[in-house]
Amino acid sequence: MLKKLKRILFFIVLPVFVLWVASSLFSYFTHSVVPEIRLVGLQKDGYYAKKLSCNIKSDNSYKIAKLNIFLDGKKIELRNDQVVRTKKFNIPFKFDISGVSNGKHILEIEAVDGSYNRNKSVEKWPFYVDNISVKAVFLQQEYKVDQGRTIHVRIQANKQLEKIHVKFLEDTYNCYPESNYSNVYECFIPIECEQNSGEYMMESYLKDFVKNIKNDVTLLSKVVVNTVKFPKQHGFKIPEGKLEEEKEISMSDKILEEALEKWVKDSPKKKLWRGHFEIPINMKRIATPFGEIRTTPEKGRYLHRAVDILDSPKSVVWASQDGKVIIRDRFLKSGNTVVLDHGLGVFTLYFHLDDFSNVEVGDFIKKGNPIGKLGMTGYATGYHLHWELRVKNVPVDPFQWIKKSF
Repeated sequence: MLKKLKRILFFIVLPVFVLWVASSLFSYFTHSVVPEIRLVGLQKDGYYAKKLSCNIKSDNSYKIAKLNIFLDGKKIELRNDQVVRTKKFNIPFKFDISGVSNGKHILEIEAVDGSYNRNKSVEKWPFYVDNISVKAVFLQQEYKVDQGRTIHVRIQANKQLEKIHVKFLEDTYNCYPESNYSNVYECFIPIECEQNSGEYMMESYLKDFVKNIKNDVTLLSKVVVNTVKFPKQHGFKIPEGKLEEEKEISMSDKILEEALEKWVKDSPKKKLWRGHFEIPINMKRIATPFGEIRTTPEKGRYLHRAVDILDSPKSVVWASQDGKVIIRDRFLKSGNTVVLDHGLGVFTLYFHLDDFSNVEVGDFIKKGNPIGKLGMTGYATGYHLHWELRVKNVPVDPFQWIKKSF
């Protein structure tokens, strides 16, 4: 009985074994799929410091017979327990890069399977070594600013950084390089006319590109906000019927403000200008200084958050700096209006134009290019230019921006 059972098993197992051998030989000689290798934990073009730590993963249809790792063409030896002879594996890989030069490097993995064809794949992971600790300083340790003006923050770093932002008065302002490849980062912080005077702290948070270790820096600086005694004006009266006429041909001022809110969010994250701003007309005199307190029958008591400047009627008005035309239309109070976006949320606004020059929304125009003619459209009693500058939609004194020292 036992002999009979062995004979039956022999005739069952032998064909299975033969089939398995035949299948294995067929796979050995015909397999042509190159191995797939993944590096988990190493981001291509990422920045790393001190030590690389990742995992080499594979899940293939044929076993991997050989695995070679190279850094910039130089072979890195794997430990004995990391030598592979399987289809599927997950090998922890750690490599000390504290002595590797800063800059771009290539980690290369070569995998060869055990088939007759010795199918081979080569994967390359470019990455950057950055073993430099972040160091930075405010270029101005204390800031003194008047109500209604702008703080120009500049931070010097020892290398290019991924992120810098400044926190001041519960708002956050992102900093950007002041020019291409510069290690000086800047932002512009508007101070409301109504901001209480006194001393405040400004905090800056800096982060580099390194992914695998925390290399952040926090800086502090003091800001002194000075009180400004804004002048008063008894006001003026718009000729009877003028605003009624404007209502028939103009859009609501609410539409203008809503558009400005939208454009602030879409403003380019870089400066579109170079150098200081310029007064946009051949100014003969200032009719209304920035921050003047007015009282009028139509608007009540309010702060005039711009400057009214005078030149000859219908004289040319030009762009005070390079920028993109984001608004060109007529509104009830501002009349014929042009708004330029200079990047970083900095806008200049030109009100009461008599007419427009040949500019359209979306045009990029250079400083000095004409945008219209000086007029008295909208809420105006005489020919003048209402010139306004906003930072993050907060009106600030534009005359500060024409100073070369700013």
